[in-house]
Amino acid sequence: MDRFKKAARWAGIALTGIIGIILLGAGKVQSGTLLILTAFALAVPTRRRPPLWVRIVLIAAIYGLVALNISTTSLPAPSNGMTVACGEEYADWYTPTGIEFVDQLQYLLSGFLAQAAPS
Repeated sequence: MDRFKKAARWAGIALTGIIGIILLGAGKVQSGTLLILTAFALAVPTRRRPPLWVRIVLIAAIYGLVALNISTTSLPAPSNGMTVACGEEYADWYTPTGIEFVDQLQYLLSGFLAQAAPS
């Protein structure tokens, strides 16, 4: 059971850091920086740790702030399948689903992938 806990902890730390890198690349600098700093803080071993409930509340608050920042992302207006102007470059797989938060996540990930793609 100890191995499982350790593996789950490191997987959570790695996932938090990767999400932070994606948000940095997508232009959400505050959220990306906050998640990367959180990943570093979780990875550093400490002798005196706060109680488990304090750690859970802090992590939930950080992810809540990140979700709040993602929800402020403005989506492009629908263009009826035709591109009118070439504003920012985004990957081809961004298609609106009708669920606003999911669309914002897709839009940010699409922007990250467009920046990461070779030109």
